[in-house]
Amino acid sequence: MKNVFFCLAFALILSGCNSSYKILKPKQEADFRLSGYPTFGFYDIEAAGDTIPKNFAQNVEIIKTAIAKNMQARGLDEARDATLKVNIAITVKDQVQTRQTDFRTDGLPRYMGQRRYSWKSEEVVVGRYREGTIMIDLVDATTNKLVWQSGASGIIPSKSKNFESDINQAISEIVASIPK
Repeated sequence: MKNVFFCLAFALILSGCNSSYKILKPKQEADFRLSGYPTFGFYDIEAAGDTIPKNFAQNVEIIKTAIAKNMQARGLDEARDATLKVNIAITVKDQVQTRQTDFRTDGLPRYMGQRRYSWKSEEVVVGRYREGTIMIDLVDATTNKLVWQSGASGIIPSKSKNFESDINQAISEIVASIPK
């Protein structure tokens, strides 16, 4: 179930990452250095259910390719029995933007007869949007301990023209924050 949200959210979050996302502050173990690990690998992604979009598998591969390319650029090789494991987590939430009504902008109180003027302030829905977060966790494979974590968070556009390039940009910024 966690992996379902991971892929869906990541694909949606990063589909419009040009200026609508921010890189989250990394958390790491004090003695962690990427140079101490010669290889990396991914945890298996298991997802099922109605929440999986049609292009789920394709988007996961785009994400994995972007991470692999950036990790290899930092000097690590991808391997089945890796010393550093990569876990990807994604969450997506539907959000509602509202505003409070105000008699100064939404009209004066209405006369209801018999000196019954009434006006109520209400929440009015202005828009709907999706907000998502992608987290990348690096886990030491020998101790099974989380050694580094960071991610990106932002608003997911409803349509993205440059999905792959947006993901590559966000992943390269995240991976660049890993200490050598």
